[in-house]
Order: sequence, then structure tokens, then C-alpha cells
Amino acid sequence: MAEPQRPPESLPMRVVVNLVVAAIMLVPFVLVGAGAWLILQRQTGERVEAEVIGCDLDVGYKTSSQHCTARWTVDGVEHTGPIQGSGDQEVGRTVDATLRDGELYSRSLTLPLVLLGLGLPLLVLPFTWVRRRLRGARTTPAHP
Repeated sequence: MAEPQRPPESLPMRVVVNLVVAAIMLVPFVLVGAGAWLILQRQTGERVEAEVIGCDLDVGYKTSSQHCTARWTVDGVEHTGPIQGSGDQEVGRTVDATLRDGELYSRSLTLPLVLLGLGLPLLVLPFTWVRRRLRGARTTPAHP
């Protein structure tokens, strides 16, 4: 009995499917990379105490982001500028921060741990997919 043949996929559909798969496979690496970067920034540089002055919420068409401003002192000189990794819940508070290459980073572990906590379990997806593809390539006989 002959199997019914499936219609061949069109080239644009294959491209779209491959792009979606690639994007899904990259998400865990981006999450883990961002979390590791924030921890690196937290651990290296000069430690200072900064007062979070305020935060602005930028709302776009599909995205929103929060930018906070802080005030800190280095060698008796007061500086004001953006602080990375801080939120509106810290406005008016003094927080520990790291000053590195002119950028101020909050020493809070919340965001790096959330990124790592989401990214590390999701890394199973790309590794499992690659493993299955490699295993399938070994067991599939070559066509004459």
C-alpha cells in the first residue's frame, strides 16, 4: 500500500520556519549571557553608594522600559547619571552600586538571577534539538 505523499513545502515557508526555530533557540543564550554580564558588572569596578533620584517609564508602541537616575560621590565629587538595574521601588533610597567605565550598575542580584533562572532551564531546548538532529543523522541510512 502506497503512502500518500505530502505536498512539498514552499521555500518562503521553510525560511520562515527556520527563522522562528533559530530565534527560539537563541533566547536561552541571550538570557544566560545577559545575566552573566550583569553579574560581571556587579563584581568588577569601584563600589559606591548611590541615591536613586527618580525613574522614568518610556512606553513605546510594543515595548516599555524604565530608566533610573542616581546621585553618587567619588573622591569628593558628586555625580548624577543613569543607574542600570534599578527600579522605581528604590526611588529615594540609597543603594549599593558598582561604578565601571563611567556606568553605574546596581548591585542587586534580582535581575541577574531571574535572567539566569529563566535561561539555564531553557538551554535544554537547543541542546536536546541538536542532539536529536545528530542522532537522526547517524541512524538515517544514506540514499543510493
